[in-house]
Amino acid sequence: MGTSNSKMKFKEAIEALSAEDVPREDTDFWDELWRLKTTTEEVWEIISPDDVRRLKKERPQNLHTLFDQAVCQLCQVIQTPLPQYFDQALNCVRVLTRILPFMMEEPDDEWVRQLCWSTVEDSPFGGGGGDGGAKSGDDGDGFR
Repeated sequence: MGTSNSKMKFKEAIEALSAEDVPREDTDFWDELWRLKTTTEEVWEIISPDDVRRLKKERPQNLHTLFDQAVCQLCQVIQTPLPQYFDQALNCVRVLTRILPFMMEEPDDEWVRQLCWSTVEDSPFGGGGGDGGAKSGDDGDGFR
């Protein structure tokens, strides 16, 4: 179960994504986001459909990085399936299940097609390396 402190920090992180550009290289921001103890209800309460739509329109790079970070975290858990990382994986799944339906509302959206199906080189946001630049502070075991 999430704590009120975690819920508040999660809310602040989501608000920051709407208010300012958060670079993918800001490992402190992204690591903290995924490590927060949240519940499904909290994620769904804090991230509204309008938040996702606004991010997509006003800060697409942040939404892109949020999506990339969640997917990369899940891949890392698959590669290193240790119990201490399962809560992070749950947060990623919760965020993805919340944001994806609103990201994909428009059936012929080129931005979503590029995000989900293009290679790093084809991405409108560039890569940042062979890993897509989305890894968060990898210290050798795939986690920070």
